[in-house]
Amino acid sequence: MVDIHCHILPGIDDGAADIDTSLEMARIAQKDGIKTIVATPHYIEYESEISKDFIKNKCDLLNNYFLKNGIDIKILPGCEAYISHTLPSKYKEGTVMSINNDGKYILIELPMVEFPSYVEDVIFEFKLMGVTPIIAHIERYKYIDDNFDLVYKLIKKGALMQINSTSVTGLFGSKIMKKAVQLTRLNMVHLISSDAHTAKGRSPHIADSLLTLKDSGIGHEVIDYIVENGYKVINGLEIHVREPVLKKKGIFYKLFRA
Repeated sequence: MVDIHCHILPGIDDGAADIDTSLEMARIAQKDGIKTIVATPHYIEYESEISKDFIKNKCDLLNNYFLKNGIDIKILPGCEAYISHTLPSKYKEGTVMSINNDGKYILIELPMVEFPSYVEDVIFEFKLMGVTPIIAHIERYKYIDDNFDLVYKLIKKGALMQINSTSVTGLFGSKIMKKAVQLTRLNMVHLISSDAHTAKGRSPHIADSLLTLKDSGIGHEVIDYIVENGYKVINGLEIHVREPVLKKKGIFYKLFRA
């Protein structure tokens, strides 16, 4: 499996505190069946603008350290970029890391409470550059209600959606768990990742969330699709977007079906 969202780089943000924590996280991931991890430290304009070279050097450090300690996991560079109206410009300047630094996909975090008015513009600008935005942990945002009209609209604008494995298994509560499963059922989930920050609690597990989805009635073809998309992302391959299902009661249903 591939984990495209993980805070495994040591001593950078709210992720692994040190390299030994990174090693412990990698051991957990390897036992879980994860073969590749995209390191996604937070990138926040004017607050945490970590350079691409810094991220790549940290990834090289971990890869060498893991090799010496018998860990068969590859760490690839990336970041979790906090959205702003100038994020596409910063990307053009070469200061924001895409996933695996190949210019095909970028992981973007939205504010937790209030949806910015410029999100669609940011998606549009990235798509013009040939970059597909992946919205991180879509199920955790407070403005994503059970109707999912907004998620539908963002997918139609060209963004992909990622959910956290720990949301599916209930770490963030039953409401978010239900939301993650329902989004998956409606073809509104394209990737599942750990968003791991440590070796305990928010640790790098994915396999158990796939079993939970299966037990919730999600078909194996959907689960296989989500897993396969992780490989496509790190290799810069195009992802076929399954048609999302929009509930008829939503306002965007009327707009898109008019």
